[in-house]
Amino acid sequence: MNDYHLQTIHTRESVRSGRSLDWQHQPEVFKCYPPKYDDVSLAGCLQIRDFLYLSCGITAAKVYPGGRYFLRANPSAGALYPCELYVQSRNEPELADGIYHFEPLTQRLRLLHVPEPGEGLEGYLRQQDMVDGLVVLVTAIYYRSSWKYGQRALRYCLLDGGHILGAMEAAACCTDRSCSWVTRFDRQGLQRDFGFSTRELPLAMGISGRRCSDQIRRPRMELEYVDGSGFFCRDSVIEQAFTRASSLSDCRRGQYAGRPYSVTKTELKSTILRRRSIREFSGRPVSLARYRAVRDMIGRKVAIDCDEDIQVFSVVHRVVGLESGLYVDDRCLRKGNFAARAEYLCLEQPLGGDGAATFFLVGDSENYLALMLKAGLLGQRIYLASGLQGLGCSGIGAFYDLEVANFLETGNLILYALAIGI
Repeated sequence: MNDYHLQTIHTRESVRSGRSLDWQHQPEVFKCYPPKYDDVSLAGCLQIRDFLYLSCGITAAKVYPGGRYFLRANPSAGALYPCELYVQSRNEPELADGIYHFEPLTQRLRLLHVPEPGEGLEGYLRQQDMVDGLVVLVTAIYYRSSWKYGQRALRYCLLDGGHILGAMEAAACCTDRSCSWVTRFDRQGLQRDFGFSTRELPLAMGISGRRCSDQIRRPRMELEYVDGSGFFCRDSVIEQAFTRASSLSDCRRGQYAGRPYSVTKTELKSTILRRRSIREFSGRPVSLARYRAVRDMIGRKVAIDCDEDIQVFSVVHRVVGLESGLYVDDRCLRKGNFAARAEYLCLEQPLGGDGAATFFLVGDSENYLALMLKAGLLGQRIYLASGLQGLGCSGIGAFYDLEVANFLETGNLILYALAIGI
């Protein structure tokens, strides 16, 4: 998978190559199943409604000449939102047993299949133990991203999927639910049964419920293909890279994360609803306590079945009480004012150098899918931790990959960058 990551690096030449957008085939950002699938209201399912809404619901709309676009609880590269959510309910007091698709635009569900006794989404997992509660499937319709970003789009789909996992983590805190994530399951079987073909990529499953000893088999369903982008252009590089990424090697299981946010549910929910990607920093400094509150949030445990190591480099620009320089954790690697360098590395975007600090998430593993999902999850934590401290945050998925690696003096992959500040 290093081959795919290196194949999709940005250089000064690549970002000036003049890739144009096909506005005639701009993708839709909402997938809607036809009326033959029952429409299910969540009005009587307040806890489940809030859990799904805080995971990926619409929190604002922006109107511009000729149209509008929607902002959600989870950020997305280019506001293209490639990810979809499917939910299985089992023995939930508020919602009948079934496999559903969640529609963010309407905050409603579409019932896709009623499982027979002994079958369900758990049948795709390596450990097929029954889950009393919710099983959430996160997928990505990759053309929504590849329309703009080309072959690099798989990176953004995985980071966006990770952001949803991080949003689910926060939503679980707000709704008193448990939450853990699974990256190892039968993706090909799931793609066939859901009718996704290779156009919609199953990224991860979330478990919010109690595991039981009963074993579950795959559901006997053959759903029709439902278009989720309005147009589709196949990219064999993305599909082949995803197939390779789906074959996970052995890895460390993450530990139970507990409640990663220590603030009140009201405060956390308010932060989720206010979350935005900041467009411009003021250049004012922030306190060391606020910076560390964000930095410490990154290192908390992650309840995922494949927990890959990610190293977080921090280029500190404007933190009171902390000398400017390049850091790993609290260890200073090099002192100096690197704001202009960080700006250049982030494709010469002022966001990279005008804030208080710029984080670079770095890692390397054969388990590329799990690695990138975790990077997105940590990115969501940075967003919310920044918001809780009254700071702004912007995720930066585009950077000069090899030049960042040279600056950090690392041979590993550059996964993600995020800038924080006022």
